[in-house]
Amino acid sequence: MLSAKEINRLAIPAILFNITEPLIGLADIAIIGQLENDVIPAQGGVGLAAGLIATLIWGFAQMRTAVSAIVSRHYGKNDLKPTYSLIPQSLLVTLFTGLIVALSTGIFYSEIAHFLYGSISNKTFVYSESYFVIRSIGLPMSLGIALFFGIFRGIQNTSWAMYISLFGGAVNIVLDYILILGIENYIKPMRVEGAAIASLIAQVIMFLLCIVFLYKKSPYRLKPSLTLSPFFKEMILIFWNMFVRTLVLNVVFILANRFANKYGDIQLTAYTIGYNIWIFSSFFIDGFSNAGNALAGKFLGENDPFKLKLLGEKLLKINLLISFILSGIYLVCYPIIGEIFNQNTQVLAIFKSTFWIVIIAQPFNSIAFTFDGIFKGLGKALYLRNTLIIGSVFVFIPILLVLDHLDFQLSAIWAAMTGWMVFRGSSLFWKFKILVKSK
Repeated sequence: MLSAKEINRLAIPAILFNITEPLIGLADIAIIGQLENDVIPAQGGVGLAAGLIATLIWGFAQMRTAVSAIVSRHYGKNDLKPTYSLIPQSLLVTLFTGLIVALSTGIFYSEIAHFLYGSISNKTFVYSESYFVIRSIGLPMSLGIALFFGIFRGIQNTSWAMYISLFGGAVNIVLDYILILGIENYIKPMRVEGAAIASLIAQVIMFLLCIVFLYKKSPYRLKPSLTLSPFFKEMILIFWNMFVRTLVLNVVFILANRFANKYGDIQLTAYTIGYNIWIFSSFFIDGFSNAGNALAGKFLGENDPFKLKLLGEKLLKINLLISFILSGIYLVCYPIIGEIFNQNTQVLAIFKSTFWIVIIAQPFNSIAFTFDGIFKGLGKALYLRNTLIIGSVFVFIPILLVLDHLDFQLSAIWAAMTGWMVFRGSSLFWKFKILVKSK
């Protein structure tokens, strides 16, 4: 039987390391909100730049999913040795990819930003560019950290990623206060640049800690082999399907950002607050999905479809419960939650008029994330890709365009996001039922 203890052992640490990144983003926005001048363009600019950083990381970190699926399958077979050569080769590909992405986006950020987001106010763009250029330096390390976390998850351990994330997050938040606001007579306030530098320093520390944990806690080493791993082709194929999927996923978030920016700085700031809360909730719920990712690959290696079915049922119940708890907390805190990040009455009014849609979306998100994690662990990247493409083209975009035409503004964005998640969750649930019946 599949015990709750086995799931929780992987899920609880995964929740903690999952929510570290969005908590850092929320901390950045909240601390920047304490600045005396230009709070709205500063928060809006950081929101746009951080959104693009997240887009790039999600898009190019799919080597993590590929490696995790392969490693967890061989862990289930109790034979990791065939995967030894895959790890250094995947890291080299990841770091090289990150370097190319960092250089190209950092150099051409102005062109990229105006293409993606349309017309941007001058102040918002200046803050956005200064934040992004600094953060882009850390892109190779961000992708490397994601890869290491995938390796750890493959060998059924999410605790190491938790320790690294919590330490890196703590360093980031402490440095945020010091560098954004400064220390009188000692450190001059660096504002938005300070937030970016704090994140960069934290990334360096986390990357080094990943190497330490890999050498001390796992059988893997980073000595590259001149002979390609027998799983290299499979890794690249999974990566490619997940990359295309995530590219479409990021088109959705970029469109949402573009429309929010079109509505003006006030709307953009309100959207940035709501978006970061959405991401925080998603990463929180996705903690148990990480457990599903690791265990699904393991059960596939063990050739145990009964445990796979139990895994889907138990994870769905747990994630639905978490989503209802989060929705309840947001509902109780509805009158004050926006004020944590911004004191502008116009921003708060718009935020409060739309945040209810984010609350309603949480249970639907939990269904999608549950089976998304399981399918990643099974290496079913092609189905995940196709489901996301269909949902984006035939659900998200039509809802967004119609409601935008009817002048729903931010409500159009959140309604489109919710409909999109309903489609993803129902499609994956249906496919999982068919999959477990056929085994």
